[in-house]
Amino acid sequence: MKRHILFSLLFGASLAFGVTTVQAQNAESYESLMKKGNDKYNAKDYISAKTYFEMALKQKSGDATAKKKLDETVKKIQEDGARQEVFYAHLDAGDQFYGQQKYEEALAEYEAALKVFPEDKYVSGQATAVRAILKERQDKQDAYDTAMSQGEALLAEDNFDAAIMQFETAIEIFPNDKLPKEKLAEAKQKKQLYAEKVTRFDKLMEEGRQFGLRKNYEAALDKINQALELFPNDIEANAKLNEYQAAKGVTDQYNGIIAAADQLYENKAYREAKAQYQSALAVVAGDSYATDMIGRLDKLIAEQDAEEAARIAAEQEAARLAAEAEAARLAAEAEAARIAAEQEAARLAAEAEAARIAAEKEAARIAAEQEAARLAAEEAARKAAEEEAARLAAEAEAARIAAEEEAARQAALAAAEAERQATIKSMLDEADALFNQQEYANAKVKYQEVVAFDEGNAAATAKIQEIDGIFAQMAAELEANYNKAMSAGNSALNAENFAEAITHYQTALAYKLEDPTATAQLAIAQKSENDRIAALRSQYDKFVKEGDANFKTNTFDKAIEAYTKAEELGLETYPTEMINRISEIIEQNKLYELNNEPLLLAAGEAKRFEFNKIDVAVRRSNYIIIKVRNPHPEKTFPMIVSFGGTGGKNGGFVLPIAATEDEKTFIFRIGSQYKWFSEDNTWIEIISENNEVEIGKLEVSRSN
Repeated sequence: MKRHILFSLLFGASLAFGVTTVQAQNAESYESLMKKGNDKYNAKDYISAKTYFEMALKQKSGDATAKKKLDETVKKIQEDGARQEVFYAHLDAGDQFYGQQKYEEALAEYEAALKVFPEDKYVSGQATAVRAILKERQDKQDAYDTAMSQGEALLAEDNFDAAIMQFETAIEIFPNDKLPKEKLAEAKQKKQLYAEKVTRFDKLMEEGRQFGLRKNYEAALDKINQALELFPNDIEANAKLNEYQAAKGVTDQYNGIIAAADQLYENKAYREAKAQYQSALAVVAGDSYATDMIGRLDKLIAEQDAEEAARIAAEQEAARLAAEAEAARLAAEAEAARIAAEQEAARLAAEAEAARIAAEKEAARIAAEQEAARLAAEEAARKAAEEEAARLAAEAEAARIAAEEEAARQAALAAAEAERQATIKSMLDEADALFNQQEYANAKVKYQEVVAFDEGNAAATAKIQEIDGIFAQMAAELEANYNKAMSAGNSALNAENFAEAITHYQTALAYKLEDPTATAQLAIAQKSENDRIAALRSQYDKFVKEGDANFKTNTFDKAIEAYTKAEELGLETYPTEMINRISEIIEQNKLYELNNEPLLLAAGEAKRFEFNKIDVAVRRSNYIIIKVRNPHPEKTFPMIVSFGGTGGKNGGFVLPIAATEDEKTFIFRIGSQYKWFSEDNTWIEIISENNEVEIGKLEVSRSN
């Protein structure tokens, strides 16, 4: 998360960077610098002394005396810093125990702090106040402690109303006690925040339900997921999430089938379109659109079937008429043959008659002796003519009968072939419908039935080969997709991207149901992801607990540091909300706004901002807020912030100005520096050593 607010957690930042308001001239001599350094050292202004000794070393590089004095000064600064750290460790612990109403422990810490700085007024006052409190509250302590502990427990359980009652009871016991009032305010605020959270949750759930009723499942899921971010374990929200995810899957599947069906309808593939609409009804039972389209298609299919039946009947009628015409032709030919035979017989008879007459005439001329021969010859010719006529008539009748039988046989063959072709077409249509519905296994069985009925049927054989190719391609695609998903899952697992690995392994299992390898890898990824989230949650809870503890004691710099670490884990928005809340508190509690318009400081230029002294009771909680912009982002440099009063400079710190033109906000807990806390400071001075800098907002604030 990019943040332009920098929270300084240094107690002695100025010590490490050598803060000073002294800017020596290039012409100042080594001797002069050493004298000033010694004067400052003797006056225990070790920070200024360090600066002068460093400048002296620049005048005379490697000088043993200057180096020795610099080392002694740094050691003194470190010792002072160590003393301050010990002092503030006891003071912070005392304030923390004081805030927790552990007054005996608080008193022990305050007394330990006074051993470091015996004259410190604030600590002395706190110790005196604690002693007075311990004396005053002896009799009421048990009831008060019970109310506070019960209030804390109830607050931790989010039982806000009951917690409020307990804190109000504690206030009645000790009306001047600060902690129960703070806890009461905290409980009321948490109650309000919780109520707002519940209200937002209910609003998101209702919006999700409304989108769900309109079947806008994508928008519904977005709202439900937002609601789950507020209450991840809510049973109703999780149930709705599962419901809408399932409904979205059904809707997506339905829309895909309907789109395919509509395209088939536009292409006039009515049977295939009907099959798709029926598939849509299997996904969304009773869908009106699919039902209406099936009704419309039934009429169109009936019209197609009627046209096809009429075409087949016409073809059959044409075949029948052709057979009858052929039979008539053969009968006509047989009749013509019969007539020709009869005519031939008549001709032969006529010729025989003519021969007879001629014979008779010849017989009249021939002698009587030839009469017997003539009569015998005449009788033989007559019998031959009769036999020939009979033969020709028999041949004609046989030809007629054969022609009629052939015509009948041809008609029967034509009818049988027409019925056979109709059966083949019906079987192919059924198989094609299954193929178009992508029911390839059933379609293949039907095509095989066609081949068994009509051996070598080219169309059915080609479709069987096509289906075998589709099965092979589908198997190859499934294997390739499985391997791709497994490879991606293994890569993600090796890279410890466990959530991504889970998605890939689930995809692999979609291609190979119950695959043992993918199942095992999925289990590993899920366990690793659960372990990762558990580890993050443990870290997150630790940082949030630390942040909350420091927030309760108004130690905002440490609270922000802890909340920032929790925020970077990305589990919840609570740390971000708390950081913003602290920023608002600091802004609302500002004591002095020393600058609010852009102010450009040249390199080496000092700008002092004056203010009235701050009450010692609130100094400990003081912060300095400075907005700074680097006009020359190609450079990095230190910016020195000093503070002091009528007696001179008391301390300061250094801000590192980064190489960016973006304005940055520094929030520094100045109250952690003992000289700010113990002295009456009335001015803050800013110096940019090596580069010009633009100062925006400059404020002195407090945590409460």
